[in-house]
Amino acid sequence: MTAPAPTPSERADACIAALDDAGQAIARRVVLRLVRFHDGRAEPGRIQPLSALSAPWDAGRLADVVHQLADAGLVRLTGDGAEPAVAVAVALADDALTAAPTLPRWIASHGGTEQLRRQLEADAAAWRKRGPGVAGGGGALLDRAQLAELAGWLTPETHREIGVSEAADEFIAASRGARRRWWPRSLGGALAILFILLILATPITLASLIALTAAMIHKFL
Repeated sequence: MTAPAPTPSERADACIAALDDAGQAIARRVVLRLVRFHDGRAEPGRIQPLSALSAPWDAGRLADVVHQLADAGLVRLTGDGAEPAVAVAVALADDALTAAPTLPRWIASHGGTEQLRRQLEADAAAWRKRGPGVAGGGGALLDRAQLAELAGWLTPETHREIGVSEAADEFIAASRGARRRWWPRSLGGALAILFILLILATPITLASLIALTAAMIHKFL
């Protein structure tokens, strides 16, 4: 008797279960990159070139993981497979988020971070587009509050999992460098102003002390 063909859900679960930890991290990043966030919901709809889904530490595994996801019916590939990998476009299958229970769990646990990553990448791209001559402009870089928020969600582990680009890393470094340069100048200026105020206040302070002393002497005489 022929065994029944696996259901789409069983195929999807078997595909993900067959991946090791590194492979699952790549698969999770691929799924998150291909999700469209709209009105508080996550849905298929983004089409990305394969190159846009990579990270420096994939060690050539990205294409293999993506093809395994395609074989399981979780993603759709377009383009000629014989062409370079950058020519292949990837999209989530229309029923991917319902076919595999793991995918909605990934979106629930990492979707917020993915949306922050997209904003960071957009800000970095805008900063780089301005050019080196104006890259240090105050509005172009992250301010102290934004850097504090960034430190809260972009941990070393998260940085690796979601695949922050080199452009975003340069943007973060430039923002931190600008704030470090700002503090000494501001602190020095504040100390200079305080010193001037103390100098100006000295005669007033002495006059007050003399008047107070005279009043006490007059009182006891």
